[in-house]
This record gives sequence, structure tokens and C-alpha cells, in this order.
Amino acid sequence: MTTARERYEAKTKVVTFRVGRELFHRLEEVRAKTGLSYGNLVKLGAGIADEEIKRRLTEVSGLESRLAELKKAIRQAQQNLESCVAEEKERRLAELDAEMQAFKLFDLGWELDEVSLKLGINHDTAYNYFQNWGEVRNEKQAMEREFLSECLREHLDVLKQRRYWCRLLPGYSKQLEGVQEEIDYCQHLLEAPSEINDDWKAFLRAEYSRQIQPTGTNRNPDEAI
Repeated sequence: MTTARERYEAKTKVVTFRVGRELFHRLEEVRAKTGLSYGNLVKLGAGIADEEIKRRLTEVSGLESRLAELKKAIRQAQQNLESCVAEEKERRLAELDAEMQAFKLFDLGWELDEVSLKLGINHDTAYNYFQNWGEVRNEKQAMEREFLSECLREHLDVLKQRRYWCRLLPGYSKQLEGVQEEIDYCQHLLEAPSEINDDWKAFLRAEYSRQIQPTGTNRNPDEAI
């Protein structure tokens, strides 16, 4: 049979540690004011430390959760970037393929609008491909012809807008006749670009060169002469 003392010693442990004089005096003051023993002070301190540990663990858990979210966001951003790069690469390859097909058709003598319809691309894109083709093939006359045709189309749009206002406003019947005659003449020149004289060429260049300058080139249209 064990004694009560033996059972008590079996259940408990002796903790011995040294503290600085300043801390010792502070502990003595606390003991004097509260009547607590050193053992009770240690137990209270352990409880406070336990709360602090829990608080810190909660903070760490929150930081780990936030870190996991950031890692996930980074992975998603990386995937989006790779997807965008792949899409852009695919788009650019498709553009290059369309331009190569356009080059082949221009080599065969196809007209600009025919290529546009055949490849399912808009007129401006087809014209840009044509200008690139002309640069590569050194087809200056063909480039000049299409450049003037583009200028004529721009001028026709202006004339049609002018015709609209002449029809809308009273007292402009004579002006309307002149505008219609010019429209008919420009449409004829579109079908027969070789008949565009020097005066018309100078006018078209002066009025519309900047508007129809192909995207991605700094070539001066006058250089094609």
C-alpha cells in the first residue's frame, strides 16, 4: 500500500527555475497582493500562454489559408496567361496562313474583292495583304492602282453623303446633278483605273492618303509611282 505522500508525488512534478531579481520582486509583489502561491502563478501563466498560443495558431492558420489562396490565384493567372499566349499564337498563325493564301491568289491575278470574298476577310485586311504582297513582289504599278482605287472608294463615300444632303435640303437640285455626275464618273474610274489622269491622282493622294494608309506600314503612297 502506498502512502498519500507517495501518491501525491507520483501525480505531480517539481519544476525549478531561476529568474532575474527584477522579475522576482515583481512576482513577490503579485503574491503579496493576491495571496497566490508560486504554483498558482505558474498555472495562471501557463493558461495565459495557452491562450496566446491558440491566438498565434489561429493567425498562422489564417496566413496559411491566405497563402493557399494566393498560390491558387497564381496558378490560375499562370494558366490564363498560357491560354492567352496559346490563343494569340493560334490567331497569329491563322493570320499568317490567310496572308499566305492571299499571296497565292494575288500571284494568280485575283482581284482584291475576290480574295476578300474567297478567304472570308474584310476589305481592309485584304488591302493590307495586297500591299504586303506588292512590297514583297515589287509590284509597284499594282500597288499604285489599288491605292488609287481605295482613294476613289473614300471619295465616293463623301460624294454619296453629299448627295444625301442635297436631296434632303430644298434648292440644291443643280448641286445634286453635279454630285451625281461625279459619282457616276468615279464609279467608272473604279472599273477602269487606267483612265485616272494626273489631276485626279494628285487630288486623291492629297485628300485620302492618310485615311487609307495600310496598317503596319509607313510606306509613302507616292513611292509606288
